[in-house]
Amino acid sequence: MGGMLGFLYNQLTFTPKPLPESINLSGKTALITGGNIGLGLEAAKQLAERGLSRLILGVRTISKGEAARDEIQRQSPDCEVVVWPLDMESFESIKAFGERVRKLERLDIVILSAGIKALEYKRAPTGHEAHIQVNHLATSLLSLLVLPTLRKTASTHSKNNKPTRLTIVTSEVHFWSRFPDQHAPQILLELDEPSSFGAGMERYNTSKLLNILWVRELSNRVAGRENDNGHGSILINGVNPGLCASELHRSHTTPGVQVFNKVFAWTPRQGGSCLVDAAVVQMEQGGYVSEQVGKRPSPFVLSEQGGRVQKKLWEETMGILSEVVPGIDLLSGL
Repeated sequence: MGGMLGFLYNQLTFTPKPLPESINLSGKTALITGGNIGLGLEAAKQLAERGLSRLILGVRTISKGEAARDEIQRQSPDCEVVVWPLDMESFESIKAFGERVRKLERLDIVILSAGIKALEYKRAPTGHEAHIQVNHLATSLLSLLVLPTLRKTASTHSKNNKPTRLTIVTSEVHFWSRFPDQHAPQILLELDEPSSFGAGMERYNTSKLLNILWVRELSNRVAGRENDNGHGSILINGVNPGLCASELHRSHTTPGVQVFNKVFAWTPRQGGSCLVDAAVVQMEQGGYVSEQVGKRPSPFVLSEQGGRVQKKLWEETMGILSEVVPGIDLLSGL
């Protein structure tokens, strides 16, 4: 719905459902970033419950990833769980992670769940504002680096022409971003400036809007490339997991927020159900999934101006990422 009343209504009346018991993921490999905590961990557990053969957790702190691995395997001992280091604030770490992905024999499901939410400006070691670095640039680079292995798997392992899957976690808050930076000559450079950092959740909201725009443009380009060259199918979408009582909100100390979350927030497991539904069940290419159905994103995203910003954001992002990974467009098959 996009408005506050619609948001509150959905939080109170909708109950996310787990994957149907009939779904069997035997033989498949999944990768989840941020899979050691919160919604990512719950999504990992639920995939493992459905017979997943191999699960890769991309985590910043290996010890926490190993604890998550042990928790998942106690519940689903037949699922092989491996932990790979991934620092979303380091392009070198992301490149090393991508190289390991490239060497995988198969990869069926990717959920890019790692993200941050902060109320104060912080510059990442890369020089970019932290939300732009983690939620947009790192996530975008990862989405490109996993494409070749997803494509290979779709071509060689997928039965009945079923697609491999890439899901990026976004949020309904993209409806609420004011996004004045859209008019800047260089949007991402403007967003890196401390003077552009708005009050409250504004920067987080904007980063989730960037996720939606990236999903739509990436999906268009992947689908067009596959149609031209006969590659195996990759289904790409973005998911709103709803407001959930997770560690994402640990820095949000505004008075009353914790009480609000106790009333309206879903459990992390329910949020995890939204993630795996988008990554396994939903079939709309480039879709925005909310309350476990495909929905229309914000009016801005669907507007002519939104379309122009979407393409401009793509070009700016690829310009930055091409300096990090030369030839990233060719490497990803775009």
